[in-house]
Amino acid sequence: MEKYRKILITGGGSGGHVSVASAIIEEIKKRDTEIYNNLIYVGGDLGMVGEDYGNSLEQRRFKNADFNTKYIRAGKLQRHISISSIKLLLRTILGFFDSLKIIREERPDLIFSSGGFVSVPICIAGWIKGVPIYLHEQTATIGLSNRIVGRFAQKIYIAFDSSKKYFDIKKTKLVGNIVRDAVTDFKVEEVSEEIRGFITSNTMCPLIYISGGGLGSHIINEKVLSEIDNLLSKYRIILQTGDNKKYNDYQKALEKKNNLPIQNSERFLPIKFINDKNIGYVYHNIDLFLGRAGANTVYEIAILAKPSIFIPIPWVTNNEQYENAKTLEETGISKIIDEKSFKNINLISEIDKQIEKSSKVKIDIDKLRKKFPTNAVEKVIVDLYT
Repeated sequence: MEKYRKILITGGGSGGHVSVASAIIEEIKKRDTEIYNNLIYVGGDLGMVGEDYGNSLEQRRFKNADFNTKYIRAGKLQRHISISSIKLLLRTILGFFDSLKIIREERPDLIFSSGGFVSVPICIAGWIKGVPIYLHEQTATIGLSNRIVGRFAQKIYIAFDSSKKYFDIKKTKLVGNIVRDAVTDFKVEEVSEEIRGFITSNTMCPLIYISGGGLGSHIINEKVLSEIDNLLSKYRIILQTGDNKKYNDYQKALEKKNNLPIQNSERFLPIKFINDKNIGYVYHNIDLFLGRAGANTVYEIAILAKPSIFIPIPWVTNNEQYENAKTLEETGISKIIDEKSFKNINLISEIDKQIEKSSKVKIDIDKLRKKFPTNAVEKVIVDLYT
């Protein structure tokens, strides 16, 4: 890699953006120790609504990283005006000055952005300083952040053909989504005893993995806990709650587990996060996934051809999560339930129906892999090295 000896990677605010950044970092580590040692990751400090600054998903994810990490004062770009949106705009401006300082001190040769609101200040600062920017768009549509960054990015990689229309076709390349090694190449011996023990016990009951994304979803957590007794009469449940300090869903789930009859308690595992050492093992052993429809989640479920029920976040730009989920629903193994309807459904009934329906679908693996290719990271890295 003669041209780009020092790479700055940015992107965060959601599990998908952080996962892509992590996958690129992993690939660089495998290929070039010198560049890995010079690498900088820049994230934000913004957690969920109601939380103090300094508890972002990326700060938790890369807490013990052995590469250089920096975090800017992050703020989201919002289309409505309120006290909250003004505060977030001010933080975005402060984050821009943080970014200029980082660019000036670190002098990167290239910025690779995996998207999200965190990436906007650092990419603008880099563009002002003449640093080439490469962007990866994971979704079937496009968010405001990548719409902005895409205007001055030198190269743009997309996961779905449907997002091509949002960018300059001359600098856009369809590569698919960047999938973490952890999803397809996990090591059983590195899986936590808690996860491995839970999955290998009570195997006569199908296993359902429920997740609201890296930050969790209060709406999903609340619904699951309200019906947990009924669910555990037939299924084992892993509920990834997130760690929101406003709602304390993890603590509520633990309390619920502790008050269940022993047979049901053994079938229920609440957990804040599932890290890279555990996620592949979980995915490979589940009978159904239920949760949010972030681009990476949909993609990972697709390449493993797992039955799924998606509850897209309704308020994201361009109905992004619905469009993500739609790409998999078309195969027949997934179902989309809108958030309003989700609050009133019978969970066990919907899970029963989706597992039964999926069992009757003949999956064309070659066609699925063509729609959801798994070699995106190699295509991107080749460009970084030339």
